[in-house]
Amino acid sequence: MTLCRRLAVAVALAGSAGYLVGQWFASPGGGALDRLSSFGFLAAGVTTLLLLTVAVLAGRPAVFIVRPAEPSFTAPPSAQALFVALGFTYWASGQVGSLVGSAKSHDLTFWDAVVVVFWMVGAGVLLARAWRGLGVHLRPDGVRWRELTGSVSVPWDALAPGRPLRPAARTKILALTYARPELVRRRGIVLGHQLLSIDNIAGWFVADAIRHYVTHPEGRAAIGTEAEYDRLLHAIGNEPTDAPTRPWIGTNP
Repeated sequence: MTLCRRLAVAVALAGSAGYLVGQWFASPGGGALDRLSSFGFLAAGVTTLLLLTVAVLAGRPAVFIVRPAEPSFTAPPSAQALFVALGFTYWASGQVGSLVGSAKSHDLTFWDAVVVVFWMVGAGVLLARAWRGLGVHLRPDGVRWRELTGSVSVPWDALAPGRPLRPAARTKILALTYARPELVRRRGIVLGHQLLSIDNIAGWFVADAIRHYVTHPEGRAAIGTEAEYDRLLHAIGNEPTDAPTRPWIGTNP
């Protein structure tokens, strides 16, 4: 449910920004504005938690985000990764808010300023990685996925024809099968060059999309466009009840 994820990010950013603005304009020693901004900050945190909980309980969506600028079809942001990133954002805002009084009275030290920059940059990096960086990306040149500590790039020519098959319903890892494993490139530290995390998108949907482009190379160049995404959805259709599936066993069949 991508709407809940988007709303969670919007609420968190608005709540954090509102809290910092309220702290800046609040009267020394507290006051109505201080209490109002603190209450809004708390309410935003609770709302964000509820939205992410709904996103997790709703299950993994069968949808890609179309990104023409990259270009790519990208899995929606992981609710779990967003939980960590937004939790850090709230914590960072609280830490920065505690230093607002020093900044207003011009008592902010150099190291206080360093701490402020660290918290805000850290929150921004985590949020950007959670929203756009992690998970599977289908690109014109192949499949790419990123983890916190590294990434894997798999050219289309490296993948075996007719694979991957659909994983079991609750599986959160999709094992890829390679015809030319020497083409696969890894950067950093990753779990494995065959193990694609699908905790934020329906496994059958990812498997069908990858298998479609392995079988139909003529559509790869248009990946990242709305027109090609419509063609992809039409080609793979909805989830049939008799779809070929197999449990993930962590091997290269």
